[in-house]
Amino acid sequence: MIKLKPLSYFKAVFEHGSISAASEVLFIAQPPLSKALHQLEDEWGVKLFDRSSRGMAPTEAGMYLYRRASDLLQLATEIDEEMQAFGEGSRGVVRIGTVSMGIPKVAAVVKLLKSEHPQLTFSLHQGDTGYLEELLERRRIDLALVHLPLTTSDEELSIQPLARSCFRVMCLPESSLAQHKTVTLEQLADCPLILMRRKSGFGVYDNVMQFFSKAGLKPQVLADASDVPMMKYLVEQGMGVGLLPVLSGESEWDNLLTLPVPELESVADDLVLIYRSHHEFSTMLRTVIKAFTP
Repeated sequence: MIKLKPLSYFKAVFEHGSISAASEVLFIAQPPLSKALHQLEDEWGVKLFDRSSRGMAPTEAGMYLYRRASDLLQLATEIDEEMQAFGEGSRGVVRIGTVSMGIPKVAAVVKLLKSEHPQLTFSLHQGDTGYLEELLERRRIDLALVHLPLTTSDEELSIQPLARSCFRVMCLPESSLAQHKTVTLEQLADCPLILMRRKSGFGVYDNVMQFFSKAGLKPQVLADASDVPMMKYLVEQGMGVGLLPVLSGESEWDNLLTLPVPELESVADDLVLIYRSHHEFSTMLRTVIKAFTP
């Protein structure tokens, strides 16, 4: 049976490059570290490090063990935190991921939960849907606000709809589009466009490009952006106009205008909450999920 302490010693030596450096970080003597490494090597019959006067260089087996040990130690920490959360209920750390669109919702929920459960703390992560799905799969976050469609077919995921969005053009007040109450695809095709794009999977960018293609139009895509702040900055610099999904009622961005695009009304972008089904049994996370889906 694998023991966690020798793996944690191995991980420290790997990360700090020597037994002496690891011992200083861990505040333990060098002999126990050296003994733990030799025990691991003897148990599996492999060398984990090439030792020389220049230091310790991980072997192929050592690099493989580091990846697996890191995951295992992280999982052990999370299991410990989750099991404590069963008894604590209103205490602990809640790890939430969100796409740009979900930031206002997350902020509102964090404010609500903090007022009701002062001992709760939060670890917040922002990224695109694919990145957040990966964090959830690797158990780096507890739940996430993401766009549909998902890139995974993980049957352990629970999905709860939160909101439906609509497309808006983001432009400067002096833009030629600003004189209109609505914008057509034909008008957009004549403008340098900045679009949202996922790192992987089918998303907003692909949907928009399909609509332009069906209309017989070829848009001038200046850039694709991974998040709203980047798009907003490019628009503010007069580089082009942004086209992005927004939640109902979200229509103001400082000095920028947002205009509807009727032809894209059917291209709704769902914002959903995803989490692993077993999290429903954690008292603390049940409270968090309920706050997002009252």
